[in-house]
Amino acid sequence: MGSVIIVHGLVLILGCLMGAGLVYYARKHLRTRAAFRKKIRALNKELQNTRSENTIMELIVNNANDGILIQDLEGRIEWSNPAYSRMTGFSADEIRGKKPQEFVIPPESRPSPEEIEEFRYDISSGHLEDFESILNIRKNGELFWNQLSFAVATFEEGAEPKVVIIAREITEQREHEEELKRSESRNKELAEFDSLTGLPNRMKLSKHLEAVVASAMESGKTAGLLHIDLDQFKTINDTLGHSVGDKVLIHAAEQMTAIVGEMGMVGRFGGDEFLVVFEETFGFEPLKEIAKKILNALEQPFQSGDHVVQFGCSIGIAITGDHAKTANDLIKHADVALYEVKRSGRHNISCFNKVLGTVYARRMELSSQLASAIEEGQLCVELQPQYNLERGTVHGFEALIRWHHPKYGKLPPQEFLTIAEQNGLMSQVDSVAMHGALDALRAMDDAGHHDLRISINVSTATLNQPNYVKDLCSAVSSRELSNDRVTLEVLETNLLEGMNGSNLEAIREVSNEGFKVELDDFGMGYAGLAHLTRITTHGVKIDRSMVRNMLLDPATLTIVRTIIALCSELGMTVVAEGIEEIEQAEELQAAGCTVIQGFGVGHPMPLSQALKWLQRSEVSPIIANISPTYKQFDELRDFLTAK
Repeated sequence: MGSVIIVHGLVLILGCLMGAGLVYYARKHLRTRAAFRKKIRALNKELQNTRSENTIMELIVNNANDGILIQDLEGRIEWSNPAYSRMTGFSADEIRGKKPQEFVIPPESRPSPEEIEEFRYDISSGHLEDFESILNIRKNGELFWNQLSFAVATFEEGAEPKVVIIAREITEQREHEEELKRSESRNKELAEFDSLTGLPNRMKLSKHLEAVVASAMESGKTAGLLHIDLDQFKTINDTLGHSVGDKVLIHAAEQMTAIVGEMGMVGRFGGDEFLVVFEETFGFEPLKEIAKKILNALEQPFQSGDHVVQFGCSIGIAITGDHAKTANDLIKHADVALYEVKRSGRHNISCFNKVLGTVYARRMELSSQLASAIEEGQLCVELQPQYNLERGTVHGFEALIRWHHPKYGKLPPQEFLTIAEQNGLMSQVDSVAMHGALDALRAMDDAGHHDLRISINVSTATLNQPNYVKDLCSAVSSRELSNDRVTLEVLETNLLEGMNGSNLEAIREVSNEGFKVELDDFGMGYAGLAHLTRITTHGVKIDRSMVRNMLLDPATLTIVRTIIALCSELGMTVVAEGIEEIEQAEELQAAGCTVIQGFGVGHPMPLSQALKWLQRSEVSPIIANISPTYKQFDELRDFLTAK
């Protein structure tokens, strides 16, 4: 009985254990199935995501604007997207298995078949990391620019890498870049070259000259410079027109360029000034030979439309050395040499030297002192007498400006008038001359000389002052003088420069007020006789150079006689300056000249001396020995009557 109970107990326990095991295994199975289902759901989701990503990638690849290629390392195309087909015109089937070099490279730059066949990517070189812009050709033959970027795709298990190429058409961008380059090139050309002559301009010349001088100083070589200024250019420009002036500049540039050639750089420095820079020269002599050729070439007449134009030039020469070690030094020295040519009458050549250097230093000193000199009263006038050949009496005086410098003594106008022009002081200088001249005329009146006239030099800068005529009338009136005893002398060349401007209006205005106007240095201007009828003028003053040469050169004598005859027909006075010999006075008197002036008549002198000069009965050999024109006519009449 007891054993039976034990057995039943064991069976009960075993049943419980089995039940528990069954429950345990049932529960474990359920958990496993749940995990499996969860894993299945995750795999499905991942698959769905992968399918979605593939769809997205497919959308991107098929709709991208950039072409995409997949190549093997030999460069053969394994796959391409639609954009690449649209770009090139070749379908994916047409290019699969081919290398791009076979069909997208233009024939003229396409590698040989052997080179294409041998091509293989070197993925270790690092070159695939760079962008490449290349000219391609479409299937229809149209050229376009392509920008390529490269990437290397690697795989597991030792599979061969692939090369992925992104191709982007940049034709429009490239054309824009080319246009920018052309624009930059044009801007650079405009910045460095003269638009009229095509020559290097001031900026490019300066840069080049600085480099040339620096190189010369370092190497011990000698660099050279010509500074060329066209003579009478302003007159040509204003009388014949700006179009003719432009042609003169172009003609001069062509002539100089042809002569200089590869030996140096010819450039336009500004206005009618040119520079020629030589990297190496052997002193002044070679440069003088070139300068002579330029001088001769530019003086030859040339045809410009209906005009035959003739002009010349002045040339200053400088070289590097102990006193010229910078570009600025060289330009200054050439400018000093050029100034010497202009001072001496133009149309010549001058080389810089120490003497000219001293002159330049003095000019700079005077330039810094002129304004204060005017304020301090260092400028005054001297009076040079004029003799009337017709009446046999003193005609009057010309008031000539002088500078009584505390260091250099009495300076003539040629030493400081150019400085006054450059410094904008001509109106102040003219004012000193005007008041000094009118004071002198008043003093002569007070001394009993009531029939004398006074001539005053006036610049175009002063003529163009709005209140000049009013101030002149006031100055004359305040001294109780009459306007018709005052003559204004205006340089012919200066007046003709303003033929179309305010100068002529100013001349008409002073004439209307009763003042006389004479053209000074007549015969030196470009137009001369052709414009006498257009200018309200009462006389001309024949330039001293023509008077000096007329007895030596028959052609000059003919010109002088023609001027006198024409002025006589027009009722104008003719004054001849520079008279030093009795023969000159006699020739001019025979030609009908009205008034003479020069050292042969009398030197410029202060007012006190001029008053004493007027008291002498025989004031000069010429005046003492020449008979008045009217007296000669009386003698001729008496002689004919006696016959």
